[in-house]
Amino acid sequence: MKYRKEIDGLRAIAVVPVILFHAGFEFFSGGFIGVDVFFVISGYLITTIILLEKEKGEFSITDFYERRARRIAPALFFVAFISCIASWLWLPPSHMKDFSQSLVAMSTFSSNILFWLETGYWGVENELKPLLHTWSLAVEEQFYIIFPLLLLVLWKSGKLWILIFLTIFSMASLGFSHWAADKLPSANFFLLPFRAWELAIGAFIAFYFVYRKEKGESRYLNYWLQELLAWFGLLLIFYSIINFNESTLFPSLYTLIPTLGTALVIVFANANTLCSKLLGSKVFVGIGLISYSAYLWHQPLFVFARHKSLSEPSQIQFALLAILSLVLGYFSWKYVEAPFRNRFVFSRKKIFVATFFGLTLFSVLGGIGHMTDGYKSRVDITVATAIESASLNSFDEKLCRNIELPNAKVPYCELVPSTGEYVFLYGDSHANALMSEAKEAFKNTDYGLLFSGRTGCLPVLSLYRADHVNHKECYELNKRIYDEIADIKEIKYVMLAARWTHGLEGKRFDNEEGGVELGSSPHLDLVTDGEYFFHQDYSHRKQLMQAYIESISYFNLIGKEVILVYPVPEAGWNVPDYISKYYWRDPSSVFNLSTASTSHKVFLQRNKRAIDTLDKASISNSTIDIFPESIFCNNALSERCITQKDGVIYYRDNNHLSNSGAKLVLKKVIDAL
Repeated sequence: MKYRKEIDGLRAIAVVPVILFHAGFEFFSGGFIGVDVFFVISGYLITTIILLEKEKGEFSITDFYERRARRIAPALFFVAFISCIASWLWLPPSHMKDFSQSLVAMSTFSSNILFWLETGYWGVENELKPLLHTWSLAVEEQFYIIFPLLLLVLWKSGKLWILIFLTIFSMASLGFSHWAADKLPSANFFLLPFRAWELAIGAFIAFYFVYRKEKGESRYLNYWLQELLAWFGLLLIFYSIINFNESTLFPSLYTLIPTLGTALVIVFANANTLCSKLLGSKVFVGIGLISYSAYLWHQPLFVFARHKSLSEPSQIQFALLAILSLVLGYFSWKYVEAPFRNRFVFSRKKIFVATFFGLTLFSVLGGIGHMTDGYKSRVDITVATAIESASLNSFDEKLCRNIELPNAKVPYCELVPSTGEYVFLYGDSHANALMSEAKEAFKNTDYGLLFSGRTGCLPVLSLYRADHVNHKECYELNKRIYDEIADIKEIKYVMLAARWTHGLEGKRFDNEEGGVELGSSPHLDLVTDGEYFFHQDYSHRKQLMQAYIESISYFNLIGKEVILVYPVPEAGWNVPDYISKYYWRDPSSVFNLSTASTSHKVFLQRNKRAIDTLDKASISNSTIDIFPESIFCNNALSERCITQKDGVIYYRDNNHLSNSGAKLVLKKVIDAL
């Protein structure tokens, strides 16, 4: 197969935006599409190799897998080995257990399946997973296993039937991908069936190049048209890098923009075009050659920097780490990748034995890490237990069971049964965080307990999440509950708990002491007469505040009493993670009151608008007000908000209460009742 420098240049176009996207540079908000560029390139190169060798009668499945092993395994194993050492030194047991599971998944070519089962790609917790990026390698590895065997089976049917099959299959894959982008976003992102069409684009290009009828230069289009199409392809890729973001349905029909752009570059950026000369320049080719190793290095570097630092690393630090990933990528390419590709140094037998040994070793290490709960013995048992207890997810659907109240058409569950009156706990993930302890607290009262809540959905009428893919869900859920709850006479109290401030301010929390909350900002907007309106800024904040007040007032108007839970102080940093990091630095003072505490003044500044709004609703409706602030702030520690005390951690992450924290809030509720 003839070497094309511009393909290596295209790899540089793919890898740099991926690295800068993960480094948090907003200009590269769509940098994740670099992986899709890689998929098209892989489909093209792999299919070309198979077709050329089949035409010559030289194709060997053993040779094919040997080349893949030489290409993928050495650098991957080297980075994984270094990551194992860093994980042992810096990861708390919970994260070490996750890392151990990813080692097993990496070794069995199933990383994409593991991360699909765990969480979506955009989850904040993924910022702390060293091997998250191996999901894309797993997709390609699964393609390498299936596609050559598929071509061998179909080969006797003829090339036309192969193309017909690929066309039908890729169209089906694209169709399912676009459908699943809304319905099954996590599976759609990670799993091969929803990504296969991207690799198939590369395969179609390979068929075109291998079997086109060549008649000198006439096989090409007009030179200027080639130039135009090649640059247009690059423009499509750059457009995607700059304009796509986490809210873009992806992969979907939108993904055709960068993938078809990649196809245009591969097909039309021939050696005579200026586009090809740019991509074939030393800088682009140099970065392209080390792109695989650089891609392997960037995620562990960013993740371990976050684990090692008590606060979120700065943009300058991430920029330096991005450069370091390229430097390490060069050394890995030169001293790890290149030697293992030399058949005179490493024979086929040595490659297969080394690959088998590496896969086995990492599987064993990962298995032991999983079974020992992340090698928990590395950490003092008191600290480990506190962190583990705090990290438990309070929301557990097993706590719910179906209810048989009259006219019970809304999607909620019964936590505590009653033959009399009920309290209805309702809200977003902050209500979810109270659920487990609420069940225990209400067992000893005269009230039953009902629950309904959905993460990211404030219990406010006329609002929708403009930043969510499924932006209508919150509005439609709230409308159902508000419309029907009046008919359920057994409900006496409605307890509202939500992250009020987050939605009203439209930005993540910064505690001004290094605790900067990761993730994209929420964007609440209004629904008027069934129409979804979108404001680019928060100039409509007064309308949002009024919607808060009207929604709280509604329950009084229909004869329900309201228990209003005011804002829970945000921490800014993930408290269990902060405690575990602090332990490695100073075990003796890890549970001092000041550790992981935050400024009460910053809390007041951050929550002023939300508190004023809730106060207005409270005064006009005589609600029962619960103030988490009075529990955690300016109490045990002057001018500070504590997040832990006496070895008990009150937060599950950077803003949700743990079961222990929720217990303190629920005590206030029960006392008030």
